[in-house]
Amino acid sequence: MKTLTTLCICLSTCLIVTAGGRALDAGKAEEANPWVKSGTPPPLVTGKGMTVSCPDHLPQETGNSVKLENQKEAFHIRLPSNFNPVEIYGVVVFISGPQNKIGCPDAWMPVLDQRKLIYIAPQNAGNKEMVGFRDARAVVSALLVKKYYHIDPKRVYVAGYSGGARVAGMSAFKHPDLWRATIQSCGADFYKPVPRVEVTDEEFAKSSDYGGLPDAGRAQETKAKVKFVFITGPGDFRNHYIKDIYNGGYKPNGFMALLIDVPEMKHNICNTESLAKALEYIENGNPAPGEDKPSTRRGNSTSKNNGQ
Repeated sequence: MKTLTTLCICLSTCLIVTAGGRALDAGKAEEANPWVKSGTPPPLVTGKGMTVSCPDHLPQETGNSVKLENQKEAFHIRLPSNFNPVEIYGVVVFISGPQNKIGCPDAWMPVLDQRKLIYIAPQNAGNKEMVGFRDARAVVSALLVKKYYHIDPKRVYVAGYSGGARVAGMSAFKHPDLWRATIQSCGADFYKPVPRVEVTDEEFAKSSDYGGLPDAGRAQETKAKVKFVFITGPGDFRNHYIKDIYNGGYKPNGFMALLIDVPEMKHNICNTESLAKALEYIENGNPAPGEDKPSTRRGNSTSKNNGQ
């Protein structure tokens, strides 16, 4: 079985933009603050994110060949503004795209508060990092939050942007016992080839990259346990690829999946409304009206699966 450790997703470098249309300032993820007291949760202020390093040994997933050292890792964590330590919460783990340091998108905060979701983003999980380390950091992030807070195991979600969205999807196929859903902004893959329908000849000539999953041995378990949400828009250079992957892969193969095609969305992190729609589908099974529309275009050629 191939290991994700040796793989790296190579994507076009692009500016990371928030749902509000401005660049997401890497400074939003503050310099790592010492989390000095062992055996206790980090000293966070509710509603305000902070980047910290854990003083304890990091929880490791059994069988994962990538081992992370606590003193070398940092995590941006945000508790809901109405956080109560005795209550049960969900968690969203976010895998970044081009940037290695990332905070919590401002546009997401009201939805995270409403849904009672703790947010955590591992640092050094950008596109330049090996996929195996990005996946391991995401998994450890979820386990770390579960260690220090009361977490509903049915509300553990992995999200990502661009290449991070693709890693989120890969992680779902690799760890279907951990993740209950994905929220993927501008990035998707499927575990087998899909028909080329939306992607034009011109686009295909520039890039035949429909992706592919190197570790899909648990695909049927993933199909039964994980919900997938793909968010894209006409201005996203991956838009047609994502539509083909959804309409030719997830949907006809019976996966629990939703495509949200946002008018005027470019290649950026999804906005407040799209995140709310994604979570409404994930937690209540209600797709927004008009979101789940099949493709109307037709094509004859077949996509390549390059085994990334």
